[in-house]
Amino acid sequence: MRKGTLRLVLLGTAATLLATGAQAQEANRGGRPGASDPSSPGEIIVTARKREESLQNVPVAVSVLSSNLLSNNLATDLTKMAELAPQVSVGYGSASATGALITIRGISTESTDAGLDQSVLVEIDDVPLSRGRIISASLYDLESVQVLKGPQALYFGKNSPAGVISLRSADPGSKFEGYVKAGYEFNADEAYSEGAVSSPIGPVFGARLAYRVSRQKGWMDNVAKPLPDVFNPAFIDPGAIWDRGPRLKDYAGRLTLVADPGDGFKARFKLSYNKGERDGVDGNTEPFCIGNTTSPVLAGRIPLPGADCALNQQKSQGGVAPQYVANIPYTNGGIPYARSNIWLGSLTLEKQFEKVGLTSTTGYYDQKTQQLNGFDWTPYSSIWAVTRDTFRLWTQELRLNTDFDGPLNFMIGGYYEHFQRDFFNAPDLFHTFNPVAQNYAYTQLQSITKGEYYSAFAELRFALTPTLELTGGARWSHDEKFFSGRNLTTIIPSLLPPGRSLQSRYSDNHVSPEATITWRPDPDNTLYAAFKTGYKGGGISNSFLLSRTDTPASLQFQPEEAKGGEVGYKARMFGGSLRLDLNAYIYDFKNLQVTSYDAVRTVFTLQNAAKARVKGLEGTAEWRANDVISLNGNFGYNRAEFLDFATARCFGGQTVAQGCVNARQDLSGKALNRAPRLTYSFGADLTPRLVDGLETAVTVKASHSSSYQSNSDYAPGGFQKGYWLLNASVKVGAEDGPWELSLIGRNLTNSYYRLFTIGQSGSSNNDQYVGTFNRPREVVLQGTIRW
Repeated sequence: MRKGTLRLVLLGTAATLLATGAQAQEANRGGRPGASDPSSPGEIIVTARKREESLQNVPVAVSVLSSNLLSNNLATDLTKMAELAPQVSVGYGSASATGALITIRGISTESTDAGLDQSVLVEIDDVPLSRGRIISASLYDLESVQVLKGPQALYFGKNSPAGVISLRSADPGSKFEGYVKAGYEFNADEAYSEGAVSSPIGPVFGARLAYRVSRQKGWMDNVAKPLPDVFNPAFIDPGAIWDRGPRLKDYAGRLTLVADPGDGFKARFKLSYNKGERDGVDGNTEPFCIGNTTSPVLAGRIPLPGADCALNQQKSQGGVAPQYVANIPYTNGGIPYARSNIWLGSLTLEKQFEKVGLTSTTGYYDQKTQQLNGFDWTPYSSIWAVTRDTFRLWTQELRLNTDFDGPLNFMIGGYYEHFQRDFFNAPDLFHTFNPVAQNYAYTQLQSITKGEYYSAFAELRFALTPTLELTGGARWSHDEKFFSGRNLTTIIPSLLPPGRSLQSRYSDNHVSPEATITWRPDPDNTLYAAFKTGYKGGGISNSFLLSRTDTPASLQFQPEEAKGGEVGYKARMFGGSLRLDLNAYIYDFKNLQVTSYDAVRTVFTLQNAAKARVKGLEGTAEWRANDVISLNGNFGYNRAEFLDFATARCFGGQTVAQGCVNARQDLSGKALNRAPRLTYSFGADLTPRLVDGLETAVTVKASHSSSYQSNSDYAPGGFQKGYWLLNASVKVGAEDGPWELSLIGRNLTNSYYRLFTIGQSGSSNNDQYVGTFNRPREVVLQGTIRW
């Protein structure tokens, strides 16, 4: 759909909602998920089973992150949000593919192939998204975040075998209100502002407009200087364009329109936009060395001026000489950059009859990313690539849910999505001139991938007794994908010759059953046991190169499947002041989708691991000791390991003595990537009355992760040791709440941890690696005004 047509559709939708509101009667506004139920003070409402239920009663492992928790811990993006949920991690991955690594209970998907979806589904305002680049979107003006753990296929469909992260933005309230906050972060020199204004319009209509803008100079020093190019000394490599990174400019806005005309009908329309500008998507990467290497080199012999082997938030990485980027599109004159534009729209219509509810959700997602990055991480930029990725998604879901007085109720529904992804990639490897194209790109890849997915699902709920409920259901899914790719030019004989197109079609059907039995002996205790299955769709690889030996079949990979179960116990004690949530689980996974990287040949490989198992125990506790002190904590013990993966790729330089035979190693019994054995946290919230007329709030949260492997081929440089994170905040404000001044610290331990590691491209040295790091220490001074 063209942009102009989309705008007409959205404007028409808004006009329809306005007309509906103008004609309707005034009605009461209901509560929203993630907030307290007005009829039951302190009750938290979640939508883990696609209907509003109490967190205490829902038989699902759910972590709810409130808007206050997000604000107190500077969780303004998914990477920092994940630090607040047990056994969850989110980080940036490969720059030119899916862009993200999202992990729950040790299950995740590598980011090095643009054809891969994530194993964790991210749902924003009821629109399901599987593309990792959503990680670049800002989090602001949220009502809550719900993290659902374990397979969620029955209620959310494919691409959720590890779980779901569901984000809910704030809706308009019943009165005119708003806020503006502004802050400054001292370590990265980041200035930001966020705000929202909300108002009823007439008796039944409401609108809310929210925004966030930020600018940052960065927390990584870049010391690369201009110097003659090592391959063509007449060319001058420009060195670091900026002496600090990652530099960024982010702009985001969201419009929400709600109509509540009564008679059981509600409509909610949301349209959001995110624009990001960065100095390249590898701004948070740093090369480092292990073993006996003390001075990094290029091509096994060329010293790198200004570079060192230490992990010290300093690197020597330069831009590309202008001569090398001539006659190649999107190259920005050789200056590294990354631009992203994301549109997300949703329209939810709800009609409640006497005992039956009908819900329709329509979603639209439009993502455009364009970037140039160096991939040898040196001042020479002898390996670099320019990428353009466009992704569009339409979704439609219909659900019918009953609420009969009798013992039997059900939910039925259907879901449809259509997507198209256009992908362009032009890499340069050691500056080899292409006389046909008159440029230095050794190939230019262009591809189109299209797909359709539709499914039907049904859930049956049977109250065996007033306290015992049996729930069962299944989702049937059909997945289709079509890929067409070609090399526009190439000078490498082993690649697909220009003029030839490679096409591949993929189709798959899947059934995902689920059953849960729940016992609620009283309102304060819930016990449940569940059998669950889930899967992530298979598909067609969309790597950076098309080889002469590639075939339609060799590009395809199989779906990732999960099967297992869990038991859980939830309790409220001492009048509700203490909440407990315990969960034990075991799941077997088949055909995990795994990618690996050969840094010497600069080749990515995608394959299916045969079998893996995830089992563990997790728990959370929240205790409101009195009106001043609240304590909280969680723990997670998790064993996530391969049961059978005898055909894993060897890491660069791996010897027979280290287990490499015919370029294969056996990873059976090894832990999965980003799967720490033990995680735990504890925190406190204090609201002491120190000065009359002023409210004071102090929060402290400390969390620990044990060690894990961050390289899919188990190279020694991928080992990440355990680390602590410490967050704290102090807020002082007027008693009636119109203003607030805050001092907020995140990662005060300055832990420098990574979730993704690969060998350093072009190094020909098995001791040189590159890690992608999450943000270190932040200290923010922030002011807020509310009305």
